[in-house]
Amino acid sequence: MNPRHRMVLEADNGMELLFVCPHDGCGRRLMLKRSGGLTVIDRGDFFALHYGGTEGLEISSGIGG
Repeated sequence: MNPRHRMVLEADNGMELLFVCPHDGCGRRLMLKRSGGLTVIDRGDFFALHYGGTEGLEISSGIGG
């Protein structure tokens, strides 16, 4: 079974949100645009199932859990 990593919000400038994975050895970083769109900045642990969010927004790998 793949490990699950909870991502945390590191920065929000009102237009974009930066989510990072704090797990040792991972380092996944995602930039989410409020207008739509997602950019993976650093892939991190490719096999980990990442999830997280903030009030009104939840991101996940799409696999139940």
